[in-house]
Amino acid sequence: MSRRDGGGALTALALVLSVLLVVAGGVALYLVMTSSAPGAGGQVTAEPALERKSFHEYDWDELAEVARIVAGEDSVDGAVAVAAEWGIEIGDVRPLPLADGRKATLTVIGIAHDERSDGSGRAGLTLLAAPIAVRPMNGEDTVEGGWEGSDLRAWLSGEALSLLPDELARSVVPVRKATNNVGVSDDPASVTVTSETLWPFSVREVCGDVTVFADEYGDKIRGRTDYIDYGAYDDLLNLEGEQYAYFAESGVTCFSDPDGVLSLDYGGAPTGWWYRTPYPYAFIGEEGSYFYQVMEGGYPVTLGYAGQGSGVTVGLCL
Repeated sequence: MSRRDGGGALTALALVLSVLLVVAGGVALYLVMTSSAPGAGGQVTAEPALERKSFHEYDWDELAEVARIVAGEDSVDGAVAVAAEWGIEIGDVRPLPLADGRKATLTVIGIAHDERSDGSGRAGLTLLAAPIAVRPMNGEDTVEGGWEGSDLRAWLSGEALSLLPDELARSVVPVRKATNNVGVSDDPASVTVTSETLWPFSVREVCGDVTVFADEYGDKIRGRTDYIDYGAYDDLLNLEGEQYAYFAESGVTCFSDPDGVLSLDYGGAPTGWWYRTPYPYAFIGEEGSYFYQVMEGGYPVTLGYAGQGSGVTVGLCL
């Protein structure tokens, strides 16, 4: 009788172990199929797959993910094609709510255009946020130190980022920007590279080939100066990056904006807006006082005193 009782106990134990193995196998299979793990309270959850949408339909985290996918391409043409597969093209636009209660606009102006500051390749998307504020370039009328030394750069590098939605701000990628960071100069060495998170555009990035000095002064001596080769200043301006696809496709030059893409409003009223490009020339006996601007009516290139307020239209990359 004792041997029969022992055999029954072993059989029962074997049955229990078999049941446990079956249950464990079922749980493991379920977890593999759902590609997830138990969450709080024992609930099993799965991350939703990224779905194709229009530019204005993505939330900020989704848009940043699309930008990372685009940035994974080896060529600009490949990046443009992948962006289109995800519903994003040059010229797409959406509202941009700001923390001060206003709404700016956000426009796709470049795809795989800007180099990341960390050297990891190109950012997927370059966006234009227009305008986010009205501010002077400097506290006084000076171009000394160029863009790098400007008060506007200090503001954009600090508190300005808090104007953006938090989810967007945390995804912004710093990129490399070339600018005349001296001020009054015709020396190509004056153009140096800074790392920027939010930044105004250069004249070159918006207007393409810059010929403003050659067109205005030619090669003749002008009354108050003995300098002849004004083309050297154009050469300097042309070192500040490359024109974005959005402006190129819109036909923007230093003298023309046929589609009116440079005409922007702030608070419901037309506003001019800053370039980060300092005016590199000063007549003998004068000091540099100007940065380039887009005129209030949208004309591509004019000058503004650095100490006077103007629209702050910025680029940012994802």
